[in-house]
Amino acid sequence: MSDDRPLPYPDRDSEPYWNALSKGEFKLQRCDDCDAFRWPPRAICNRCHSFRASWSSLSGRGRILSWTCTHQAFAPAYRDAVPYIVVQVQLAEQDDILMIGGWRADREPMANEAVRVHLAKRNDDFTLPDWEPESELYSRS
Repeated sequence: MSDDRPLPYPDRDSEPYWNALSKGEFKLQRCDDCDAFRWPPRAICNRCHSFRASWSSLSGRGRILSWTCTHQAFAPAYRDAVPYIVVQVQLAEQDDILMIGGWRADREPMANEAVRVHLAKRNDDFTLPDWEPESELYSRS
């Protein structure tokens, strides 16, 4: 893929998430009052309406709910990347937290497949969460 692929633009609520990823840490915002994780990061808890939150580490594990394979480059920066797979992952810590990311395997994913986050460094400032099959982690050298 070319280096001109767009990167996220952190805002006040999401900047700690992106900073943690760049440090090799997988963290999400968590309500200090009801312990619910918040995704995407935001000022108010959608469960208890608290404004109090901290950033907590996660296992980086989950299950694939859905996936798609993109065959058309809708932006010039992705012309050399197609086809590519994007997965929707349900996190192990909280089943209503769904994350999207790239797929890091040489095969198609399977629904309900166990996965683990792979932190893909894009440059000195940005690391993005991709997903890989958990069952294949231990067979790599």
